[in-house]
Amino acid sequence: MTKVVNNETLNQVLMNYKCSLDNSSVSPLGNGLINSTYLVCNDKANFVLQRINKNVFKNPKGVIDNTELINNHLLSKKHKNLYSLTPIWQISTIDNQPMIIDTDNEYWRAIHYIPNCFTVEEVETPEQAKQVGSAFAQFTSALSDFPATSLTETIPDFHNLSKRINALKTVIKADVHGRLSSCQPLVDFCLSEQNFIDEVEQLTRQLPIQVTHNDTKINNLLFCTKSKKPLSVIDLDTCMPGYLMHDFGDMVRTCCSNLPEDSTDLANMKVRFDIYSALSQGYIEAFGDKMSDLEQQSLVIGAQLLPFMIGIRFLTDYLDGDNYFHVHHENHNLERAKNQLNLYRLLNEERNKLSEIATDFSIMVA
Repeated sequence: MTKVVNNETLNQVLMNYKCSLDNSSVSPLGNGLINSTYLVCNDKANFVLQRINKNVFKNPKGVIDNTELINNHLLSKKHKNLYSLTPIWQISTIDNQPMIIDTDNEYWRAIHYIPNCFTVEEVETPEQAKQVGSAFAQFTSALSDFPATSLTETIPDFHNLSKRINALKTVIKADVHGRLSSCQPLVDFCLSEQNFIDEVEQLTRQLPIQVTHNDTKINNLLFCTKSKKPLSVIDLDTCMPGYLMHDFGDMVRTCCSNLPEDSTDLANMKVRFDIYSALSQGYIEAFGDKMSDLEQQSLVIGAQLLPFMIGIRFLTDYLDGDNYFHVHHENHNLERAKNQLNLYRLLNEERNKLSEIATDFSIMVA
C-alpha cells in the first residue's frame, strides 16, 4: 500500500521544479498501485510528478538512473530517425538533478508529459493487438545495441522461475497461516511441472540478454488521440536485463485470455488465438532480423512461462498471508493463482498451434 502524500511535502518537492501548490493544480494520474503519480499543470508547463515506492523498488535511485540511460539512448535514436515512437524523458530539477529526496527520504522525479493521448485497459481487436506487439518490439529493438548489463536490476530475480519455485516450497513447508489444505491440488500441479521448469532453465542459459520492459501490458502504452496508434512506451521502472520471451509472454498473459486474471469462471476460459496471432505478427515483424532464431523459438515458451510464474507468485502470496499483492477479499490471491495456472494449462495444451503461428510469421520475415 502506498504512503499518503501530504501537501507540505508535495509543495517542497514542487519548489524544485519552479512551481508550487499556489500556482499549480496537482491531481492523481493513472490507476497504478505501486508508485504515487500526479499530473502537475500550471501556466508554464504540464509534467508528471512521481514518488517511487521503496517497498517494491529497494533501490529507487537505480530505477531513476535506468530510465535516464534508456531514454537518452532512445532520444538519440529518435534524432537519427531510427525510432518512430516518442521517448518520455525525465525532467531535471533547478539544481540539474534527476530526482529529489524529500525530508522523509522518499524519492521523487518529474517526467515529460505528452498531451493528446490516452491509455487502453484491454485489447479489443486483432489490429490493436498487432499494434501492441509492434510497439513493444520497436522499444526493445531500439535498445538492442544498448549494454543491458549496465542497468540496475530494479527487482532482483524478477523472472527467475527457480527462485519463484523455491519461494513456493518455503511457504509450503512453513504453512504459517494454515492455508495449504485449501490449495493442495494446485500446489501439487505446480510442483509436477518440473519438466517445463527444467526446459525454461536450460533455455535461459542459451538466450542472449536484452533490455526488456518486463511489464508489457497494453496500459503501458500511450495511444495518439488523432491516429489511435501507439505513441509511446511508458512505465520503465522494471526495465532491466532479461529475455525477449519474458516481454512476449507478458503480452500473451495479459491480452490473450478471454477472462480477467481474477475471474473464477474457469470452465469458460479460452485462448484468444486471433489476438495471439496478431501479437506474434506485430512483435516478430517489428523486430525483423534483430531477433535470433533461438529467440523466435523461445516466444512460445514465454507465452506459457509468464502465466505459470505469476500463478506461482499468487499462490505463494496466498500461502504467505497476502503480503505482496493487494487483495480485495480473503481468497483473492488463490483465485488469481487458479486463473493464471489454468491459462498456463490451456496454452500448454495448444503449444503446437502457438508454435505454428509464431513460425509462420518468422518465415515471412525471413
